[in-house]
Amino acid sequence: MNRRFVKTGVSLIGAGGVVLLILQLVCVDVFTLRLPRQTSKLVAAVRVTQGQAVRLSYRHSVELMQVEGRFEIGPGPSLLLRETRTTSAGTGLPNTHPNRTRREGSWFVIDEELREVGGFRFFLVPINQTRLRAAGRQINLDAIKAGSIIQMDVERLNLLRWLFWRLGSVPWKFHREPQPQGEKR
Repeated sequence: MNRRFVKTGVSLIGAGGVVLLILQLVCVDVFTLRLPRQTSKLVAAVRVTQGQAVRLSYRHSVELMQVEGRFEIGPGPSLLLRETRTTSAGTGLPNTHPNRTRREGSWFVIDEELREVGGFRFFLVPINQTRLRAAGRQINLDAIKAGSIIQMDVERLNLLRWLFWRLGSVPWKFHREPQPQGEKR
C-alpha cells in the first residue's frame, strides 16, 4: 500500500471522529410533541431557542369560543406559559384573574406570569380545530389519531440525535434531568 494513501485514510478517520465528538457534545433545544399513552412516542420536533413563541389555539367544544395559549421557550430549557386568550368566560373555559386580566378587542387576555408548565398535555379532538405553532412553524396534527392525549415539552439533546431525527425520523427516548431537591420544574 502507498504510504500517502494510508496517511490520507488515517487523517479522514481522525477528522470523522472529531466531527462525531463535536456532534455528541453540542446540544440543541427542541420543542417536542409526544403521545404519553404510547410510551411517549415522539410525533413532532422543532428546534427552538430561548425566547421563541409557541401558540396552541383551539375552539372550545362546549362554548364554541376561541382559546389560545401563548407559551415561550425559557432557560433550562423550559416551557413557560405567557398568557391565555379567550373570547368568553364560560363553562370549562380558562378562568380570568381580576388582577391579571385585560381586554384586547374581543379577547380576554390573562397574564400567566411566565409560569413554567413542563409536560403540558392536551386532548386532540377534530371538532376543536386545534392548531399549534412553534418557533414560527405550523405543526401538522392531522396524522395524530383523534382522541389522543398529546404532551408538549422542551427537551435538550445532542446535535447528532437531532440530525438523526431531521434526516431519518429516528426518534429518541424522553429523558428529563432530575431536579435538585426543593426546586420546582
